[in-house]
Amino acid sequence: MKVGVIGLGWPGQQHVTAIRQLAGEFELAAVCDAAAERLNPFEGECPVYSDADSLLADPNVEAVVLALPHHLHEPVAVRALGMGKHVLVEKPMARTVEECERMIAAAETNGRILMVAQNWRYEPWCVAAKQIVRSGELGAIQAVHTEWLLHFHPNFPKGSWIYDGELAGGGAVISLGIHNLDALRFIVGEITEVHARALHTDDWSSKGAENWAMAQFRFANGAIGQFFTGTTPFNPPETAMMRIYGDRGTLFYGPHEGETALWISSAARSGDGRPAYERVDLERLAPGMVQHAQTNQMKHFGECVKQGARPETDGREVLATMKLVERIYRSARSGTVEHA
Repeated sequence: MKVGVIGLGWPGQQHVTAIRQLAGEFELAAVCDAAAERLNPFEGECPVYSDADSLLADPNVEAVVLALPHHLHEPVAVRALGMGKHVLVEKPMARTVEECERMIAAAETNGRILMVAQNWRYEPWCVAAKQIVRSGELGAIQAVHTEWLLHFHPNFPKGSWIYDGELAGGGAVISLGIHNLDALRFIVGEITEVHARALHTDDWSSKGAENWAMAQFRFANGAIGQFFTGTTPFNPPETAMMRIYGDRGTLFYGPHEGETALWISSAARSGDGRPAYERVDLERLAPGMVQHAQTNQMKHFGECVKQGARPETDGREVLATMKLVERIYRSARSGTVEHA
C-alpha cells in the first residue's frame, strides 16, 4: 500500500518509521510538511510536498496519515476521503464530536477506511492488560487509577498551536489525557458518570486550554476510577500510567524493580514462592506485536484496508472517546456530574 504522510513532527516521524519497518507491505509514497528542513531528508526517497492538497492530488498515494495540528484533522480528512484515500489520523480524532461525525460520514459515503491513531491500543502492554481483565484473574474490577503528566514547555515552543484552546480543542485532557481515556474504555469498559475539575494556570495557554485536569468516574460495571493529567508539572516523577484493582488481584503498568513493565499480583499466583508482583509475559498475551506501537498500528491499518474490515479504532469506536472528552469538559465547566 502506497502511503503519504502529512505532517513530519514527532508523531509523523513515528509513522514513517512504521512504514519503513513494514517494507514489502507498505511504501512511503510521499511526504508533506510546511517546514522545508523537515522535507530535506526525504529528497530522492519519495515526492515531497509543502501543502496537503498537492499530496492529496498525487494519484500514486492510496492512503494518507494525518499528523497535523488538531484543527486541521477534520477538513483535511474529509478532503482526503472525498478523493478516495484511506485515512489514518492522529489522535485526538478532531476537536469536537461534530467534527468527528463529519469525518465518519465522509468515510462511509466514499467507502473508505477511517482509522484513528489511538496508539495505546496497539501497545503490547495495553492488549495484555485487556486480556487479563477479561480473563477474570483480577476478579471483579473495583477501582482504577490512570494518569499522565508531561511538561509541554520543553517540547513545544511558546506560541505553539497546542497552547491555543480553540486550535487544539482544549488543553491537557484532549492533547495528552486522550490516551488514558481511550485506554480506560478499551481495557475496563464504558464510563457512565464523570465529575471533573480543571485549572488554567499556565500563562503560555489561552482560549480555555487547561494545563491541569482530574476526574472521578463510575464505570458501567460498577467500578470507580480516577483520571489525572497535566501539561505543566515541575519535573514529575515516573509513575504508573494505569492501575487496575480487582477483588482478587491488582494489575499496573509502570516502574517496579527498576523496570517499566506490566505487573500483576493475584490470588491465583500467591502461595508458590513467587514475588509479590510478577512481570507479565507480553509475548504470550500479545503474540506477534512489536514494542513500536505505531508499527503494530500501521500493520492493522493495512490489513483493514486490504480486507475491507473495521479497524479496532475506527471513527465510530473513537467517537465514544471523544464524547467522553466533551463530558469531562462540560463537568469541569459546570462543577456537576455528567451522565452518559
